[in-house]
Amino acid sequence: MKKLIALLLCICLALGMVPAIAEDAAETVITSKTFPVYNKTVESVWREDFPVYFLNGVEDMPFINLEDWKEVLKFAYNESDFTGEKKFDLTLETSEDGKAVTLTRENGYLMKVDFEAGTIGFPDYVMFVQPPFLPYMEIGGSPETMNGEPFLLKYTQSRNLYGDITVVNLKEYDIPMAAQDGKYLLPLQTLTAFSLGYTDTSLYYNGQALYLADIQTMTNPKDSLMTNQAINTLLTPSVTEKYQAKEGTFAEKVDYLMELISEESEEGKQFAEEYYKSAENSFYLQYASAPDAPRSSELTRYGFNELALEMDCFYGLKEAHNITDFRTFFLQNELGAGLMDPDAAKADQAVADLTQYWFDDSHSGFISSSYLSNSLADKNFGFDVNSKFNVASRLATVRAQYPNAGQSYYEVGDTAYITFDQFAATVSETGIADYYKLAKEGNVPMDTIGIIHEAHKQITRENSPIKNVVLDLSCNGGGMAFTAFFTLGWFLGDGNYSYRNTFTGAQTTRYFRADVNLDHQFDENDTLAGRGLNLYCLISPRSFSCGNLVPWVFKASGDVTLLGKTSGGGSCVVGFNTTAWGTSYQYSSPKRLAFVKNGAYYDVDQGVEPDHVIDSYDHFYDRDALTEFIHGLY
Repeated sequence: MKKLIALLLCICLALGMVPAIAEDAAETVITSKTFPVYNKTVESVWREDFPVYFLNGVEDMPFINLEDWKEVLKFAYNESDFTGEKKFDLTLETSEDGKAVTLTRENGYLMKVDFEAGTIGFPDYVMFVQPPFLPYMEIGGSPETMNGEPFLLKYTQSRNLYGDITVVNLKEYDIPMAAQDGKYLLPLQTLTAFSLGYTDTSLYYNGQALYLADIQTMTNPKDSLMTNQAINTLLTPSVTEKYQAKEGTFAEKVDYLMELISEESEEGKQFAEEYYKSAENSFYLQYASAPDAPRSSELTRYGFNELALEMDCFYGLKEAHNITDFRTFFLQNELGAGLMDPDAAKADQAVADLTQYWFDDSHSGFISSSYLSNSLADKNFGFDVNSKFNVASRLATVRAQYPNAGQSYYEVGDTAYITFDQFAATVSETGIADYYKLAKEGNVPMDTIGIIHEAHKQITRENSPIKNVVLDLSCNGGGMAFTAFFTLGWFLGDGNYSYRNTFTGAQTTRYFRADVNLDHQFDENDTLAGRGLNLYCLISPRSFSCGNLVPWVFKASGDVTLLGKTSGGGSCVVGFNTTAWGTSYQYSSPKRLAFVKNGAYYDVDQGVEPDHVIDSYDHFYDRDALTEFIHGLY
């Protein structure tokens, strides 16, 4: 009965049967305060006195004036451009009747906010929000040039279908707006979601300050503490018993645990010191240090509707999950009651369950709690995610029995094996590392770029015996897209990828070459293609995301033979987002990867079937036996 009553309350709130912020501008009381804006660290302050506005005295629901938001976007976009070669700029224009505001970029594309119609419109959303140093629809994050020279990938051909005119109806979702007294105000979360959020960045508010941050970095060190393997050796029976008997908040229990392990051993004392040093510098903990409080009814209602609006627009697998609209979806299960509860901890748990249990897509997940909540969300994973965990564990156990199978480069006679379990690149403080400088110094890191760079040298060396090359992606769960493209260029010469944006309908197919030998040239010396080699890729259900995209492109090319078992799928690029009350999470974004055949775009979420099935995982990693199997294929 209690659950039914809670559900009915959710429906009332969602359908507008409870008073919200007044829509009549004449009745709206606007107040303002100024706050410092921290930029990525607690030591860096961008602005000391940034103005934030509140409607009708509701102070946990911040609004931003579009004139001020223009400056936020200019700072954030130019701050993220590590090439320093192009500049993001905006101008603001108000309509003659004062009912609409247009923000226009340096590239001529715009965002129009119509306060009378209650809409935000984009002629081409991607062109408004994409960083200026990236080509249209680029998803890899790698610039075309650095220091005036080509950088790792050279795009040789593109086919772009530009996006539809997109109009987001805020009024339909009861999102409050205010055009009054020369101010043009929108809720902070709405502005973040539809302009800043494309770069996986958010501007957080906690009643004390604003925090500009990369969302994926806003993790709670206390949460990671619980999954830190190093602490397991410090949990003696005595420590465990005392810790479990301790009452209080999670934060108090963590402090008590650090006290216990510090008293137990010198190793424990050192661990606790390192933990507190990390916590002291944590941007998330600075943000979360504000006092806990229940959400106002206005924030609760807005947060519910805003989350539904964002997921309706941006969840890339909405159609695949048969979700018509997210407000209805929330009310069809227990998520609605949690999302409409004033207790932020319950709302946070609903976000965790939405992303990890209901989406169950292995890209979606919970990152950290709201500043209004002093708790950690339970990790309730869905059936498919748990299945992938089990497969990953099984593969790791089997591969451990064959030490050679874990080496990044290994030869068996005429067959070379290249293995890496994620697509990764090295990142410096200013952006992607300068691999050309590192190559001249003889210090290329052994990430994906470095492993391929060195493997290529070995395979193409003088008098090389290699006839077969096997890329082992059987334990590869994905990673940085541009390193996956680098891999495609290495194997195929002319690599390619395709994707469509489910929000705007835009599509792209892009061909490129990779500079594998890091000489700023893009030629036959950078690829395995055209050398008379037999090329193979080993896949499994663990091959996910980019670990699924690469074999899909291989399959479509017809130049690489797939071995193993059907890959694990994962068609959407990971996106990062926040809620109106400050929760951080990740999700399957509208950037949905595809392969093109006969000119049509096909989804890759189902996984790709191998050309030759290998039934036993033991046969994946016995390199001698696998080499013998390969010899039997030709």
